[in-house]
Amino acid sequence: MNADLKKLLDIQSFDKHIADLELELRKIQQKEERILNVVEAKLSQISDVKEEIDELEKDLKFKGDLLEETIDNLNKLELKQNSISTEKQLQAVTTEIDIARTNKSVLEEKIESLKEQIEQKNKGLRELEDRHEQLKKTLKDYQERFSQRREEINSEIDKISKTKEELLPTIDTKILRKYEKINKWAKGTAIVPVEKEACYGCFMKLTPQVLTLLQDTDEIVYCPNCGRMLYLDEDSED
Repeated sequence: MNADLKKLLDIQSFDKHIADLELELRKIQQKEERILNVVEAKLSQISDVKEEIDELEKDLKFKGDLLEETIDNLNKLELKQNSISTEKQLQAVTTEIDIARTNKSVLEEKIESLKEQIEQKNKGLRELEDRHEQLKKTLKDYQERFSQRREEINSEIDKISKTKEELLPTIDTKILRKYEKINKWAKGTAIVPVEKEACYGCFMKLTPQVLTLLQDTDEIVYCPNCGRMLYLDEDSED
């Protein structure tokens, strides 16, 4: 095998390994972001529920004050009723008392309903806050593990990159540029083996002339169909 091609195979292997590690980093980042989004969504839900409870409590206070006024007015009307002498006045006050009692009953029902709603909202709020705390703990645990794995991956990438950089100057510049040009679109398959007399990149059958060049020369041979660099592995050579 051509000496430069053999080195380029190592370079390709380094590039693939680095690409795999970088993909793992992206997946770690995405997973962390998903958990963080869930935590933030839960926090937003907690904020919304607190606002709803606040509105309900304001409404409860308003209706409570209104009920007090209604009860006070009803007491005054009932006292007034005892001191009325004419039938017409009595009828008018009795009507007012009936209206006040109806309003009192309606307000009491609404107040009870509001208290039940607030109780349910508070129960839901406690559940949300518990879930939020659990999620924060989960996020912290993941971040600690992610941080450790990030350090390991970055350290590994640095080591591979250093080895690759040391190897690059030993490769013919023109051949290296050709490899880099092919690898831009081949994405880690710029150099492929020949399997069953076919290019293992595009799987097209190779001509006898190309196969002869691979077998009998030390030249770098390119697939006439896809342009990838070709090599014979030990099985193919046998």
